[in-house]
Amino acid sequence: CGWIAWRTANGEGDSTYYTCDYERLFEVAMETIIQTPWSTKQPFFEELNISVNLPIQDTSLPFGREHISLTEGMHEELYFSLLEYYQCHAGLPLGDRSIQPGQIVPEIRNCPEKPMSLMISLRPLCKSIAPTQGDIALDTAPHPPSVPKITKQLEALGGDIINAKSRCGRLLSARYRQGSDRAVMISAAQHANEPSGIVGALRAGRDLALQAGTHFVLSPLENPDGYRLQQRLVAEQPTHMHHAARYTAFGNDLQAQAANGEFELAIRERAKALSGANLHINLHGYPAHEWTRPLTGYIPRNFELWSIPKGFFLVIRYHQEWETQAQALLEGVTDHLSTVPGLVEYNQRQIEVFEAHAGSLEFLTRHHIPYLLTPDDQQLTPLQLITEYPDETIYDDDFIIAHQVQYETVMSAYRSYQSMMLPCTQG
Repeated sequence: CGWIAWRTANGEGDSTYYTCDYERLFEVAMETIIQTPWSTKQPFFEELNISVNLPIQDTSLPFGREHISLTEGMHEELYFSLLEYYQCHAGLPLGDRSIQPGQIVPEIRNCPEKPMSLMISLRPLCKSIAPTQGDIALDTAPHPPSVPKITKQLEALGGDIINAKSRCGRLLSARYRQGSDRAVMISAAQHANEPSGIVGALRAGRDLALQAGTHFVLSPLENPDGYRLQQRLVAEQPTHMHHAARYTAFGNDLQAQAANGEFELAIRERAKALSGANLHINLHGYPAHEWTRPLTGYIPRNFELWSIPKGFFLVIRYHQEWETQAQALLEGVTDHLSTVPGLVEYNQRQIEVFEAHAGSLEFLTRHHIPYLLTPDDQQLTPLQLITEYPDETIYDDDFIIAHQVQYETVMSAYRSYQSMMLPCTQG
């Protein structure tokens, strides 16, 4: 936005708000899309592409990886504002993750030498394969792996194959290794712009497979369509959050898909049915730098808690009769994580900054690890451990530490679960 002040020759003056071209571009994009006659049947399109050139550059700040980016702000505004519009169009409440508009793709470019421009188009689903990358060592991976690398690591586990498909026709694969231990489900990339869990899951699966009796399902890439979009977007803007890659090509959160379907959620349902696992370790991430929506209130609506990084933390959800086990899992995992070199200090630094700008962090801590512990009788497994590491979008040493913490969480959760007393109904 802008503000104009003026003063006349006789000394009188005033000031007023001025709509800058940045805000006007956003308004034109929204007006154009809202005034389009959409079907009442979901999904409304395959890909809705909003291509924007902005004659500006990002400004790096002398604090961590923070930067001032109007291009990133425009991506966030268009993506979430359009999600909200299609939720209203479908008669759903704001924030309803079951909405299936199709894949919304804002591609926002820094073009200092070009005039500002906007092009909105409907495109077919993107079914292309990402360009090949050089091979990387998993333990020291400085960036998210390619799909062929993920596939190769998964195939090396052996075991039974579990498959599903994405809207774009991409194959989802998981591997089930049966053993004498209690079964555990391990998954990553439900939200495909949260990639550190992919490497952490692959590393944990590899090492668990070397131990006698281990019993688990590994599903390291639950959202391949979102992951392909993430690869498209980071090629242009490598340090942005890219929330358009968060959901599936249907435009929904896979966890909100209808049960007993054929798409992304099916990989979890089939893993549960085959293994009988009662613990699901679900690896996630969140923005690694400040997240704003500068044109609609600044703080990201419905995601206020995620506006500033606050370190690594855990979310444990449980069926009511599994509360004792949830507490035992929390104790075992946080006790181990507190020994991971540098993690407690990292959390303390981030929490101090969060509280300086956003108020007190209302999380409990166990062994200096923040956590949320909540009952949820509707979830697929009686126990679900969710990780949250600020990994959108980081590289090199930052990324290595992130997937190390994800790996340590999986390994400690697996060990803790094997030794705990289960509810009497489970034996």
